[in-house]
Amino acid sequence: MKIMRKTILSFLIIFGLLSCESTLDEFAKNPNSPETVTPALLLSATQVGSFATYCGQLGRLSNILSQHTAGTVEGSQYVRFSNYDILEQDFNNEWNGIYTDILVNANTIIQSFGTENPYYSGIAKLLIAFNLGVATDFWSDVPYSDALTGLEGNKSPSFDTQEEIINTIYSLCDAAVIDLGKPVTDNVFLPSDDDIIFGGDVDKWIKAAYMIKARYANRLSKRNTDSATDVLSFLNSADLKGNADDMNAIFPDAGGNSRNQWADFQNQRGNYMKMGKFFIDLLKNSNDPRLPFFAKQDSDKGYSGNAVGDVNTTTTSDVGPAIASNTAPIGMITYVEMKFVEAEARLRSGDTPGAGTAFKAAVSASLEKVVGSVDQDFVDAVTGTVSLEKIIEQKYIALFSSIEPYNDYRRLGLPALTPNPNAQRVEIPLRLPTSSDERIYNPNSTVVSDIYTAVWWDN
Repeated sequence: MKIMRKTILSFLIIFGLLSCESTLDEFAKNPNSPETVTPALLLSATQVGSFATYCGQLGRLSNILSQHTAGTVEGSQYVRFSNYDILEQDFNNEWNGIYTDILVNANTIIQSFGTENPYYSGIAKLLIAFNLGVATDFWSDVPYSDALTGLEGNKSPSFDTQEEIINTIYSLCDAAVIDLGKPVTDNVFLPSDDDIIFGGDVDKWIKAAYMIKARYANRLSKRNTDSATDVLSFLNSADLKGNADDMNAIFPDAGGNSRNQWADFQNQRGNYMKMGKFFIDLLKNSNDPRLPFFAKQDSDKGYSGNAVGDVNTTTTSDVGPAIASNTAPIGMITYVEMKFVEAEARLRSGDTPGAGTAFKAAVSASLEKVVGSVDQDFVDAVTGTVSLEKIIEQKYIALFSSIEPYNDYRRLGLPALTPNPNAQRVEIPLRLPTSSDERIYNPNSTVVSDIYTAVWWDN
């Protein structure tokens, strides 16, 4: 599945700039000077790297742990994941990719081109913020403050605490909003098609900045008594209008890295991952119209999933076309997620009517996005009771393929999942172990080997 990178993070950071000039399939061609590093080339590379990180193995793992899917085929890596056997070397590629394929490229945009191109700088800051969030959610303490100083001789970057990282995420978003709010005339170059996500629409990126802040304000519900107030303030600033504001991973299926990773995995590793019974049963029990979009028919022309611990059955449903088709976009941070976040925040702040309104809007927007139409009777039925359990259950359904349901489960214990009874430890893991590359080669790394050690925001 992957080639292990036997090198240290700081070494990769020193030489990672060279990766900017590599071919990036159809995304990153510069017809005028394909070997010249430009902000356009770097931006496309950074976004493609972000898609690979969010929609690749980290996404598949989190969906196995949240029981949306199940690992099958005895002896495969995904059976190990289903059995909570997660090793420190399993995600070295993902760890290194965040730093060498994303943060280095984004930082180069800021340092080399940002002064004369604030729109590129702002987008780059938001891509750093987003990917730092992914990293800290899985690994808690991660490098950032001196992680991009390899050229200055720092070969052993220290780790920032998760609290520091989340504060950095906020700061990056604030700085990005300032950059993106500057006049068009302040820019020598303007992002356009090289911005795969929004096509250079800076207003959409400003909305994304506030969505990222709202996500992490909500993440701090156990740590910050002002969490709900902060969420609502950020969402007010975002001024979201609908699904068109989604920050999606885009896959035009032009070959190579431009194909949807869920579809690519299913095509190349058939039967290695099936739908999970818990998720399928939720959909079936409520006659959810999203079922045939989220899951394919099984061998009996129905819909079924593997029970927790069942690693042998391969006649159950595969991941469906809304998630695993070659050009299906995958939501990285979306309007639907934000309406659920708003519903939770309003409920926590005592505004039950407001929570109900946001709850209905979230489910309606999910149906519109997945099915293409809204069944109002269904929406009314599943949102008739406004409670944290119901909000998170529907969020769990709507955000299939996202990492967010796993984060919600760790934070809230919802929905109520039954751990795999066949695992060595019958508990759902709470994090990833520190990358073996960091443990071995970086003496300043914060090493946590126990996957049942909660991350900071989960304490």
